[in-house]
Amino acid sequence: MAIKTYKKFDDQKITPNFRAREFDCQGSGCCSATPIDEELVAYLQQIRTYFGKPVHVTAYRCKTHNAKVANAAPNSYHCYGMAADFHIDGVKPTEIAKYAESIGIKGIGLYDTFVHIDTRTSKSFWYSHAQQRRTTFGGAPKKDAYTLYGFVWDVQNAVGASVDGIAGPETLNKTVTLSARKNRTHKAVLAVQKRLFALGYTEVGEADGIAGAKFTAAVTHFQKDNGCWADGEITAKNQTWKKLLGMA
Repeated sequence: MAIKTYKKFDDQKITPNFRAREFDCQGSGCCSATPIDEELVAYLQQIRTYFGKPVHVTAYRCKTHNAKVANAAPNSYHCYGMAADFHIDGVKPTEIAKYAESIGIKGIGLYDTFVHIDTRTSKSFWYSHAQQRRTTFGGAPKKDAYTLYGFVWDVQNAVGASVDGIAGPETLNKTVTLSARKNRTHKAVLAVQKRLFALGYTEVGEADGIAGAKFTAAVTHFQKDNGCWADGEITAKNQTWKKLLGMA
């Protein structure tokens, strides 16, 4: 995923439950644009969907505003659109942190009234402003942590479709053929590998974006299980894509 920049106060929807303006810097007169990490939004949407309640977010901080925030790190992930502090009415922060861990979020801070998440790639868990280190919040990793929503989002990015995490005709029409024979390497291969593994097709092996023998074996297995032509090749716009994208 990537970081996209929006004008401050932009009211456009960026996922089914979030608008760009919700991620704006809270400072006054300090900045005019809002960078937002798509991976961060995907995680927040997944959390929103799981708990079924609005997620109240404080996300981007420009450097000027960040310098005025108590206990803020000078190079906070908030300054790059890669972090959010949030709460959900009626849900304990401990439960949110537990779920965040279970879906693979690496940066989690638990506080008395809110949770911090960010898109760092190395694990760092902590409690309170004192930064007390934690090894776990009790959230065992979910086998299906790479959800359909995240998969569709990644595929849309890979094939140049409008990105909203919801598969429709445009997404299907822009899909490409993926196979060891015709298209060995593609960003969409990486997404399919991750999705197949999450669905239990562990023979796909490492997610490396390369459509090799293991990719073909896992695709064939998926096709057999879902009533598709089992040839290990995902042809553009075909039934296998529809099944993977949740459209059939």
